[in-house]
Amino acid sequence: MPLSFILQMAKLPDPFDWLKPRRLRRWTDRQRARDALLHNSRKPKMTPEEARRDHQEMLRFLGLNAVLGIVIGLAVGCCLIGLDIGGLRGLIIRAANPILPLFLVLVPFASLFGGAAAASAILTLPYESKFREEEEDDKSGDDRRSP
Repeated sequence: MPLSFILQMAKLPDPFDWLKPRRLRRWTDRQRARDALLHNSRKPKMTPEEARRDHQEMLRFLGLNAVLGIVIGLAVGCCLIGLDIGGLRGLIIRAANPILPLFLVLVPFASLFGGAAAASAILTLPYESKFREEEEDDKSGDDRRSP
């Protein structure tokens, strides 16, 4: 086996790199980066129906987290009013139109907690594991096919 093939398989740096002209080294580095950018091996191969189902699952996951965050925000707002923190309940009860101050207290809490829950759901989407599983399947399948 040639040395370059062994080094390529082991993914070790080329020990004779210092012998190559600087221009050639830069070109090979740029070519390697271009190839890595153009080769999208992390993209899963899915049928349109699987992709549609996957998107629906992700949207359901995000929506459920957002709704749970909104419910928690409403609960925190209601606790603020119920525990009369800062005399808030007295101010709302004595207001000419108590719906508006109630709205002004509950909606920011609901939107803040709902947005935070949706953002954390985006960060914890289980979509990344599908890429890893597929990559492992592809690598094991490629090894079997190579002569």
